[in-house]
Amino acid sequence: MSAPTKANAGVKPATRRKMSFVKSGRSGLPTAEQARRQSDVIQSAWHHFREPGPVIAFLNTRHADLEGQPLHLAIESDDGLERVETLLEQMTLRS
Repeated sequence: MSAPTKANAGVKPATRRKMSFVKSGRSGLPTAEQARRQSDVIQSAWHHFREPGPVIAFLNTRHADLEGQPLHLAIESDDGLERVETLLEQMTLRS
């Protein structure tokens, strides 16, 4: 290395950045109960809509009647699953 000059005086040498990967969001895999409820709500939505596009849209769109996203509510609890299935039944009766 050469002696520092006025042009680069006070400039720190480049340091190498460490790459670290950290998982964010949900921790771990769903429990058996959560997986069961997820499967149940997907089957109910599929039975109602019978096409992947509307099923995905329904499950991932916030509904005012439910005050949340059907998929998240159903996975959270049996009560949430029941509320989503009731909404699907009501939608079927209307059509």
